[in-house]
Amino acid sequence: MPPTQPSLVLTGHREGVIGAVFHPDDHLVATSGEDGTIRLWDATTGEQVGRTLTGHTGTIWLVAFHPEGRLLASASEDRTARIWDVTTGEQVGEPLTGHTAGVYGVAFHPDGGLLATGSADHTVRLWKVPGGEPVGEPLTESTDEIDGVAFHPDGHLVASTGDAVRLYDTATGRSVGTPLVGHTKGAVSVAFSPDGRLLASGSDDLTVRIWDHAAGGAAVEPLVGHTDAVDGVVFHPSGRLLVSAAEDCTVRVWDVATGQQVGQVETGHTAPVWNIAFDRSGERIVTASQDGTARILPFPTYPAAG
Repeated sequence: MPPTQPSLVLTGHREGVIGAVFHPDDHLVATSGEDGTIRLWDATTGEQVGRTLTGHTGTIWLVAFHPEGRLLASASEDRTARIWDVTTGEQVGEPLTGHTAGVYGVAFHPDGGLLATGSADHTVRLWKVPGGEPVGEPLTESTDEIDGVAFHPDGHLVASTGDAVRLYDTATGRSVGTPLVGHTKGAVSVAFSPDGRLLASGSDDLTVRIWDHAAGGAAVEPLVGHTDAVDGVVFHPSGRLLVSAAEDCTVRVWDVATGQQVGQVETGHTAPVWNIAFDRSGERIVTASQDGTARILPFPTYPAAG
């Protein structure tokens, strides 16, 4: 993609946009927000595709595409998660119920057969896809709300935020290793590196941390620079860069090996940036902001991206 390609501003949500993610083949972007709706956008033109997805009765915090791209999952303040058919815009099955507080985090297993959700009720739950049946018992180690969940690239672990970054065995639901402790306030976002070796977390304590989860500790010193809560973290597909989005309205780029900031993406957002995601190539990112827009932006070239 030519670096001169202009950014695309996705407008239509009536309130802040919180979730944003590329479709697995990159032709669509899905967004969700405080207006309780989900919208699909053409990733080339920025035009909305199909009808607005409605049904949730509260803020929709995050959305996630199924690895095959035919389904989309959503997590809402209305205490449910839902699964949608991307082609028809219809809900698939009944809402996933069981959480006793807002559902904040959602992620599909890499093989598409499971969905993980994290909630303000301090639990992680696993669900069969597409049926939505609960799998095992809720994962209850955290003593704080869980804003983010992520599966390891090979699917054997699921990570969650909260009072600490915790890892669970996907098959058994048992805790794996010791909690990753270091943030001085709750962790709110989490992501695995593409090779699965590292884990990144963003926190209300204004920092980002990169963990060697197998060793049970930090891989580098805390990444410091944001001046407000860090709500989104994502690794570049190369694994050499990490990008963070924060309520200070900035999107920052970090060298994974050193933990040093190597740049800042000029998004044009005028309010907190809640989330970011890469396309498969790493040449574009999508950002979601409290200013009511999402933006598809060319991602600058950095030496560490190689």
